[in-house]
Amino acid sequence: MKLALYVLPIFLLISMNLSSQTKTAKTAKQAKIVDEINLSQEDVALFKEKTKQKVDEFQQHIVTIGSKDEQMEKKNLAEKEALKLFYKGAQMETTKLLANGENKKITRPMAKYLARLKSLPYTRVVIKFYDIAYVSDFTKGPDGKYYSTATIIQEFTGFTGDNIAYKDVTKKEIEIVIDLVEDTFYNEKSWKLFLGDIKATETKA
Repeated sequence: MKLALYVLPIFLLISMNLSSQTKTAKTAKQAKIVDEINLSQEDVALFKEKTKQKVDEFQQHIVTIGSKDEQMEKKNLAEKEALKLFYKGAQMETTKLLANGENKKITRPMAKYLARLKSLPYTRVVIKFYDIAYVSDFTKGPDGKYYSTATIIQEFTGFTGDNIAYKDVTKKEIEIVIDLVEDTFYNEKSWKLFLGDIKATETKA
């Protein structure tokens, strides 16, 4: 009887020890992931390359969505895939050159921007992008996420018939967000890269 009393506490102590070790290992693993962005230049280079890939993918979707020659089914699919690239709540800032030479800026949720782009009142739309001019270094924000900025140049031309109804060239800054996202299937977290808010910093004819 006395032996049973001694065995139970020892068993509980071992169980608590194993649980503590498991939690410590898991915490250490997550901490290592966080440290890698700060300490590994290879990871930073990898995320910069992923940034270029994501921005390039977004540009391709924009061209498809804005085109008047593409079938609606393909435009809808491009719209859906484009939204997957963005962090929840991302917004798009657009500018329009007015007759007096001033820029009119409007900010819309990304979903509304893409839906509007799909139905612009032009007979033909041509959108061209220049290569990414610059991708800034990633820095950690107070929220624990990592941020960078990609700068691109977009040329937009809207036609009415054979005539150009509107044309501008806009410099845009795309916020890049890296966040730890939990995979519910594997029950672990990993870094994921998203596009964030897009600001129009300069527009000219």
